[in-house]
Amino acid sequence: MTYSERFVHTGQIALNVAEWEAPSPDSPKMILVHGYGSNWHTWGRVVDKLSTQFHLFALDLRAMGRSGRQLPASERQTSADDVSAVISILSDHPVLLVGHSYGGWITAAVAAQHPELVAKIVLVEPYTGAQSEFSKQERMERLEQRVERAGQIKAARTPEDLIPMVEARYGGASEDSIRRIARMYFELDPVMEAGRPNPKEDNDTFDGIFTAIGCPTLLIRGAVDNGGIMSDEEAERVVGLIPDSRELSWPRVGHSPHIARNHDFIRAMKRFWAE
Repeated sequence: MTYSERFVHTGQIALNVAEWEAPSPDSPKMILVHGYGSNWHTWGRVVDKLSTQFHLFALDLRAMGRSGRQLPASERQTSADDVSAVISILSDHPVLLVGHSYGGWITAAVAAQHPELVAKIVLVEPYTGAQSEFSKQERMERLEQRVERAGQIKAARTPEDLIPMVEARYGGASEDSIRRIARMYFELDPVMEAGRPNPKEDNDTFDGIFTAIGCPTLLIRGAVDNGGIMSDEEAERVVGLIPDSRELSWPRVGHSPHIARNHDFIRAMKRFWAE
């Protein structure tokens, strides 16, 4: 299916948004939100099929992909505000909002803070704060390493310049994955990488956000042993906090269920919306 891209200006920043033609005038709207360091192309394996049922949009978050760059004072809440503003511009009715990883946290925040904008949400391996496996892994990484990586991103003139850095960090990845990750880093504002919050100071578990979500919520996760960032205990905690939620667990995949089991993911989206 073909798509178009355009900049949607929120009044604060211009975000790049991909849009697929609506299958019918009354097709429900779905908006996809990617994770940290990525862009909307992370949804590449599912967009064609999803666009046959939904009026589909996928955006690049601030400082990533083709969207506007980062501001020094920006933080997680800024991205949630950006997405809320974009939804208001794109749709007159509540949407199905789907977020992966960092985009999962953003999706949860939008649902909690602006319930009028969302009909249902899907959290795909979402970042959930201090008890996330991502936070535990980040505590092992020193600030100096992030600053060095930011310098390499800033100095790169082409995505290929970042391949050695990516190979060193993701030694077991395929050549195609290395090139894809290198392009994502190339399109990342280095300010984001150098200025990421110190995980030692980030002890929030976002209970207030999760308990405030009032719409039906589907949580999809992989397994920690395969690279997922939600343990069984953390998934149980989050599902327990969200009043109308259920969990879909795929133990043979890791942090990107929408890529590893794209056909199952598409079926899950369609079933969840139809319920």
